[in-house]
Amino acid sequence: MNMQLDVFYPPAPPAQLEAARAAALAVFGAADVDPYNAWLAWAEELRWLECGCDDAYRPSDNARRLMDLHSRAQMAANSVLGVSDGEVVTLDFVER
Repeated sequence: MNMQLDVFYPPAPPAQLEAARAAALAVFGAADVDPYNAWLAWAEELRWLECGCDDAYRPSDNARRLMDLHSRAQMAANSVLGVSDGEVVTLDFVER
């Protein structure tokens, strides 16, 4: 299975989406982090929230670092797309 980062923002043309994808990938590349691992770290956050924020399920420090990195990649993609605060650009993964 080959999971690849994709950017979902319907108003943007393909070339702009590819530029946003490249900006997000640059953030992950600078940190030497697999983007898919950063995306998966959010599962720890969701589990913690679903468990009523029980300390036993609190995300690890590494998961928090990866979530922060994912957020910075999202901001890089938003910047390329010129997205204003409150608009949603989705970083997701597709199998190719």
